[in-house]
Amino acid sequence: MTIATPAYRGPVITGVRRETRRRFVVKAVFFIFILSLVEGPLRKWLLPQYAQILTLLRDPFALALYAYCFVHGFILTRGIAALWLWFAFFSSMLGLWQYQSAGLPIWGWMLGVRTYWLYMPLAFIVASTFTRRDIHSFIRLNLWIAMPYALLVAAQYDAPPNALINLGVGADEGEAVGVGDGILRPFGLFTYTGPNVQFTAAMIAIFVAFYVGDVPIRRRALFLLASGAAVGAMSVLTGSRSIYFLAGMIVGLTLLGLFLARPSSRTLRRGLGILGFTGLAAAMFVLVFPDMLEAMVGRFTRAAMIEGSIWSRAFGGLIAWMEPLFTAPLFGSGIGAGAPGVARMLDLSALKFGESDTQRNINELGLIMGILMLALRFGTAAWLVIHALRLARRPELMALPLAGFCAYPIAFGQITHSPLSGFLVWLVAGLVIALYSERLR
Repeated sequence: MTIATPAYRGPVITGVRRETRRRFVVKAVFFIFILSLVEGPLRKWLLPQYAQILTLLRDPFALALYAYCFVHGFILTRGIAALWLWFAFFSSMLGLWQYQSAGLPIWGWMLGVRTYWLYMPLAFIVASTFTRRDIHSFIRLNLWIAMPYALLVAAQYDAPPNALINLGVGADEGEAVGVGDGILRPFGLFTYTGPNVQFTAAMIAIFVAFYVGDVPIRRRALFLLASGAAVGAMSVLTGSRSIYFLAGMIVGLTLLGLFLARPSSRTLRRGLGILGFTGLAAAMFVLVFPDMLEAMVGRFTRAAMIEGSIWSRAFGGLIAWMEPLFTAPLFGSGIGAGAPGVARMLDLSALKFGESDTQRNINELGLIMGILMLALRFGTAAWLVIHALRLARRPELMALPLAGFCAYPIAFGQITHSPLSGFLVWLVAGLVIALYSERLR
């Protein structure tokens, strides 16, 4: 009698188990993203009495995810990822010495490290685990969210400052910010204007990625029209000057990539389509929200007299870091000590080390580590843009608008201002790196 020998299935079982774990990581990233949208409503509408503690809502989930990914090898640890991860480690150790030398509490150091580095590893987890299908799912999810989000923003714009939907952190009625002439700047689901502007810029990039990347979905034309109208409304109702610059970066890099890619009727149609959507958004501004347009014209005029032009504001980070080169301590004043949240907890002067991230990085980390930090920031931004342009020649066009969104904040933006300011930037940067990684070629 012949006894059949079972086939060896070790590698197959291992592969199935690893794929199951990878999918778990992807779902965890989606979950943390949803928490970033839930946090604001909890802090200002549903549980305002717990507003302060709810700022830590995502922290345990993010830290648990990082531990899981390090154990199971689901984080990119070579190339540009290695530079950031090692720099984060050494700057954190330097920060511990800084706080001890200055007699500042250990929890202040923990807050400073949190402000700088809480979401940076997320980029390299996304880069290691997201497939093209996952990126498509993330893009579709965001555009579905954009539709009700646009309705919320429109309602906030139309409501009085003391309305429930315009309450700030802890249900504060005095948090509403005006553009001028009684026009409010909506917060959306967030607790102040900055994250709403950043989220809106991300939606612009994601919408353009959906369009040029041919992301599959049923009734694509109808979905394109509905999501495009939503993103357009969100954009014109931010009441922000910087949204025009950010949108210009996204659209400009996408058009440049389309131009440098292999010329075809497809890329030409995509370029004309992007210009058409931009024109429709401008028409919406003029025809649907004329009072916001008038208020923004006034705001541009007032801001130009006080702060300078939008270009001065946008490119201030280009030179803001130069001044502290002559004044900053060699080993810095404390990682994150100048960030508003950390300074408030430590009872230090707000923005003591400068308003610009690049300026604070030099003051907080010191001349040596600060200069290395800026080199890493500028180099990473250039890396993202260059590789997005290379991808466009394959052609892989989705990376263009995504890189257009995250390159500027990584170079000059406020990614070390607060964890919330860095969250979307690092997540989207991870999508660009994932598109360039070997698994998606």
